Amino acid sequence: MAQQQNEKVVTPIGVSQYAWLTQPDTRFDENGHYKTNLILKTEDAGELMQRIDKALETSKEIAQEKAKGKKIKQADAPYFEEVDEAGNPTGNTIFKFKCKAQIVSKDGTIIPNKVALFDAKGTPMPKDVNVWSGSEMKVSAELIPYYTAMVGAGVSMRLRAVQIIKLVEGGGGNAKGFGFDETDGYEHQETQVKDDMESTTETETSDF
Repeated sequence: MAQQQNEKVVTPIGVSQYAWLTQPDTRFDENGHYKTNLILKTEDAGELMQRIDKALETSKEIAQEKAKGKKIKQADAPYFEEVDEAGNPTGNTIFKFKCKAQIVSKDGTIIPNKVALFDAKGTPMPKDVNVWSGSEMKVSAELIPYYTAMVGAGVSMRLRAVQIIKLVEGGGGNAKGFGFDETDGYEHQETQVKDDMESTTETETSDF
């Protein structure tokens, strides 16, 4: 089978879930991954699902060549229907995107990998922006058909870039990040305890 170029896709606007876009998730891999789920209205996701399904067919062709007559297992698709706590469909579909935080070249050189961030106007965003779940965004990705004997034939969606349409940002010292809005009431005045407060904020931030 001839080498095929990976197909690039750009999603409609959706809502991020479990977003790790500026800091890699290292819970299950010390090298880390950048990733996010994207919640799309199912009625808006038809074309994207069709393109993924087509890539799944390509993965089966790859599997047939590699498996050499052995039974081919089908891996889970990188999208699934969202349901509520009662198990009823919500009308949304959730898509899973991920990429490695480091790329190892053939000579062993480790190359840091970053997800490109753009605002609604297409302007690059600072790398230290803390993008939280709930942000509205488009995602640019590559569809990667694959086959392994253990996992089976499937497709991964390699995260390349995101365009932030509505930012939900969080972090230590950021009241909005914890869900607080401005209201009337007590206003703190700067005092000599400022250094202690900054120290506490730094400790809390390290937990995220």
